[in-house]
Amino acid sequence: MLQFKKKPSFAQLWGACVYSFMYKIPNYLTDIKKIFSENSITKKSKILDSCAGVGFPAIELTKEGYKIDCMDASQDEISEFKKNARKQKVKLNCKKLRWLEMLKYYKKEDYNFIFCRGNSFIYASGGWNESNKVKREESLMNYKKTLKIFYDLLKENGILYLDKFPDNEKPSKVKVNEVKIGDKKYDLIFYREMKKREGYRQAAMLLKDENGKETGLPNVTYPLKFKEIIRLMKEVGFKKIKKIKLMSEEHFNILLAKK
Repeated sequence: MLQFKKKPSFAQLWGACVYSFMYKIPNYLTDIKKIFSENSITKKSKILDSCAGVGFPAIELTKEGYKIDCMDASQDEISEFKKNARKQKVKLNCKKLRWLEMLKYYKKEDYNFIFCRGNSFIYASGGWNESNKVKREESLMNYKKTLKIFYDLLKENGILYLDKFPDNEKPSKVKVNEVKIGDKKYDLIFYREMKKREGYRQAAMLLKDENGKETGLPNVTYPLKFKEIIRLMKEVGFKKIKKIKLMSEEHFNILLAKK
């Protein structure tokens, strides 16, 4: 059971979901290091985690000697990142930054590998922890702008790791853990659902109280498909794109795109 003195932030709940439900940490790190090895990424390579969140897996990889720059757009995520880095005794900073601002702070053609993982890319057109009026053309335009920035930041033959929910994702409402806030108990629920008729995907971390009432922040995005991402990747210049599946990644499918 997770215990909090006051109502936890979304980032605290997401961190609990990542570490206690979504991943077997050692297995995922093994798979990532295999990807590194297969793509000539060494401990001398420059790696950017563009959506570092609460710190996984950047903190764990840094402990093993990899050089990683980290950024995230959400202050609550960065606060948890700092706590987790201190807890694991890792000196690692996380810059507060949005993707469209990256070229103001990072050099072009400077990175060998960029992470855009945790199903984060779909929020390039908004909808993270907020209601979002989803517009297809606007969403695709923002996805393309973001991919072009990733492309520009990569060195020749650099790799972009991007993951997303499966195109055939089924509705899901899973109890992740139990939470105690003060003297009140809740179930922590991970929820996701495709609203095909309405034209959007929604997801949330929900707290369900003992009376069955559920509360949580909305996450609403365009229901992006892999064929659309691949098309946009090709349009911005990526020359070799492959879809992979990791045994340790049960929730999202992955694209590796080479510059």
